[in-house]
Amino acid sequence: MILGKHFTVESNGLLTFAAGVLAPEPDVRRLADALPVLYADVPPSDRPLYYMYRGVCLENDRELYQQHDIRYDITVILPGTIGKEYIKTVGHFHPLKPHSSETYPEYYEVLDGEAIYLFQKNNRSGDVEEVMAIEAKKGDKVFIPPAYGHVTINPGNKPLVMANLIESHFSSLYGPFREKRGAAYYYLEGEDSKGDFVKNPRYQNSVALKLVAAPSLTQPISAVKNKSLYEAFIAEPEAFKILK
Repeated sequence: MILGKHFTVESNGLLTFAAGVLAPEPDVRRLADALPVLYADVPPSDRPLYYMYRGVCLENDRELYQQHDIRYDITVILPGTIGKEYIKTVGHFHPLKPHSSETYPEYYEVLDGEAIYLFQKNNRSGDVEEVMAIEAKKGDKVFIPPAYGHVTINPGNKPLVMANLIESHFSSLYGPFREKRGAAYYYLEGEDSKGDFVKNPRYQNSVALKLVAAPSLTQPISAVKNKSLYEAFIAEPEAFKILK
């Protein structure tokens, strides 16, 4: 799925899709939905923060996605801040796979803009064990390994457009982040253009934040090396069985 060929981003952040693309109406996350995980107390409003298009594909590819129980989504996170905090997703963890001690993984790709993916692993009591921030730009792919919750932040001045491949049936777990009012770190406007990470005091453990550049991450599926996630899945769907 290629920005400019299969879809365009309108000035309000919504997507317009080309003929032959199957795409649902987006789920909209608004400021009122994000209140439980924000750094600051702000009044609720219906201000849109991001749009989620779940199950996007070309008409000719729909059956292939259905056969493999994989879903391709596109999310648009608008630029800007809420108070001093850069706009982010509310964040979630994934449930355990059936008859397994592993949670479902996920694959992301930045289609346009820039992203910070905040990965967090919690212990059994719900406190943080590990947290890292992955900086990603257009074309970068980021694998969410089992056991990690994640939050996506748009630190840029334009919409962040990203895609993901994920098992199509499970339901995400939002409670762990809501209970602590977000992840272990917030990303706020700083004195320089890059912003500052600020600890969330609701976590008892003090865990240092690891900063990582997306290109340095190991990609567990070699098929994505020179292809987009969409192209890689269509060419070699069996390679993505680790998502299931």
